[in-house]
Amino acid sequence: MLRYLVWMLPVVLFIACDNSDPINLNGVEDSRAYYPLAIGKYIDYRVDSIVFDDASGGNRKDTISFQLREQVAGFELTTLGDTMYYIHRFTRDADASSWTLKDVWAAWYEENEVLRREENLTFKKMTFPLYKGLRWQSTSYIPTQTAVTIGTEILEPYQYWESSVLSVDDAAHIGDYNFPSGQVMQIIQTDSDDQLMKRFVHETYARGIGLVNRIDTILDSRCIELGDFTPCVDKHWTEHASKGYILSQVIIDHN
Repeated sequence: MLRYLVWMLPVVLFIACDNSDPINLNGVEDSRAYYPLAIGKYIDYRVDSIVFDDASGGNRKDTISFQLREQVAGFELTTLGDTMYYIHRFTRDADASSWTLKDVWAAWYEENEVLRREENLTFKKMTFPLYKGLRWQSTSYIPTQTAVTIGTEILEPYQYWESSVLSVDDAAHIGDYNFPSGQVMQIIQTDSDDQLMKRFVHETYARGIGLVNRIDTILDSRCIELGDFTPCVDKHWTEHASKGYILSQVIIDHN
């Protein structure tokens, strides 16, 4: 049960950015190419995660690894006339095993943004046109107090989200892929850490492919429930997290 609770929510090599680069407020050409939607398109990922569950005497860590395929399998027109694409999500344990359909999500363009529905939550993944420094709130359609179950614990992962484009039309080496200059964009969906709650989501996209790498760290400290931060001082998050998860998702194949 833990394995699929993690990957339903929604490792990276960071690309050096020169903060002195001029900002192109007109945005890059064909911004939608970073989030292509077409019937039959698929991306396979390797997913590795650690789920934290509080336990007597310390936190329990469950490590999970599997493969994930996201495939655009169909579409329909919304009442507003937008084309909503259905994304079938399959998992398997290893290369030799068969894919098993686990759920169906959806994504669509709406005016100057792309939206993605994950279970019953709608995320604003990007706004167009894209340029370095562009900001938006990817959880603007999600109440901040929305609770989700991770393992056996309940937490509210969507506080303090503010998205920003770190770089666009850059180059990167990710997994077994080398993407040349002009092909890669990085987004921070959230990055906050007050020692009691950590929310960090970093995504990398490639032109004509879509998401090629993602890191999630959604953690709550045991000291929130203790009401005393002393036991958590100078400890790494993996030592004092009582609930949440750390996840990496990296591309291994696509068409």
